[in-house]
Order: sequence, then C-alpha cells, then structure tokens
Amino acid sequence: MDAERAGGEQETPARRRGQGELEAQVLSVLGEASEPVAAAWVQERLGAGLSYSTVITILTRLHAKQAVTRTGRGRPVLWEPVANEAGLAALRMRRLLDKQSDRDAVLSSFVSVLSSHDEDLLRSLLAESGPDDAGAPSDRPER
Repeated sequence: MDAERAGGEQETPARRRGQGELEAQVLSVLGEASEPVAAAWVQERLGAGLSYSTVITILTRLHAKQAVTRTGRGRPVLWEPVANEAGLAALRMRRLLDKQSDRDAVLSSFVSVLSSHDEDLLRSLLAESGPDDAGAPSDRPER
C-alpha cells in the first residue's frame, strides 16, 4: 500500500489551514513586534516548518490587502501591521461591499441577519462616530 511506510505506519496527511488562518497568524506575530521586522523574524516565530518563501507570499498578500506596510529599499525589507485580525476582517468586508452595485441592499441584508446583541453594538458604534458628511438621518424607525 502506498500510504504505508516500511514499518507498517500510515502517513497522516498534513492538516490544511482554513482560509485566512495563516494570514491571521502572521498578523498576530507582527502584532507582537515593537517595531517593523524582517520576514525571517516572522518565520522564526511562526515555526511550523513554514518556508521563507511562504512567509514572503503571505506578507505580500497582506500588503496588497493594505493590512501591512513594508519599508526599506534593500534588504531586509521590514514589515509592520496596519490592522490586527479584526481590522483585516473589516478590510475584507469593506472590499466585498465596494464590489457590489447595490450597497443599500447589501447593508440592509447584512443588518437584517445580525443578532440583537450585534445590532445593538452596531447602533452604539454608529452613534459614537457621529453623523457623516451626507447627514445621516436621525429619524430612522427603530427595528
């Protein structure tokens, strides 16, 4: 049998990470740094046998998502987080919203599926942020 080794042991397939899990881990490691750090520093702290090129790929993807910044013209390039894990999720949500032709319908649908706790929290956060330039109506009916 191909899956068996010479000693009769079966190989265990490597666990596949969930979407965004490695990005979240990289952001977490970057969040521990007190200053911008090199990719090798990130790789060392991540462990798990990740290759340097994998770490660079994840950092480059996070940079494209504007979740990290990179500094330095030569080597080493230094990386620092712009957003934590929650911030990255917020960036994803914003990008998804920006791709929609009917933002009002998307936001309305989103709010309609929130738990009452999440809805209360959202109302509180919106109240704290104050009215925007468009003049948010204050006479909206309560849900």
